[in-house]
Amino acid sequence: MTVSRRHLINSASAALLLSNGPFPPEDRAAFASKTWLSRHAEHERLGKRWQQIETRLFRDHNWSRLTRAQRKRFPEKHEMDDLDDRMDDLHEENRILLASLPALAATSPLGICGKLAIAAIEVCPEENEEAHRLIASILRDYRALHGG
Repeated sequence: MTVSRRHLINSASAALLLSNGPFPPEDRAAFASKTWLSRHAEHERLGKRWQQIETRLFRDHNWSRLTRAQRKRFPEKHEMDDLDDRMDDLHEENRILLASLPALAATSPLGICGKLAIAAIEVCPEENEEAHRLIASILRDYRALHGG
């Protein structure tokens, strides 16, 4: 598996923010960013689990050739449905939180790094490589200046 620059940036950004304990109570942007990044990490983890199950079902049970009724007999199908539901919930919660982030002023380095980390995740390098690289470089520069 090739690790993309986006994955490295996202992982490093999330790890930095998520590992830094409590935030100053006045920095709502840091708290919101931590919440968003935690949900995003859970969404990614659940998506990987869903893919593992699906891969095994295709390999071991010729999943693509089964009818809906046949698929329902597999306990894994129910787990996949539960994973789908949770991922949908996480996506919707983060969509709402993302819409509120621009109005929240970051008052600490964690707030700024959190918002930049989210921007780096949301600006897909395949769709806008220049903007993604710019955001990633700002995050890198900010960390270098502030020891983050």
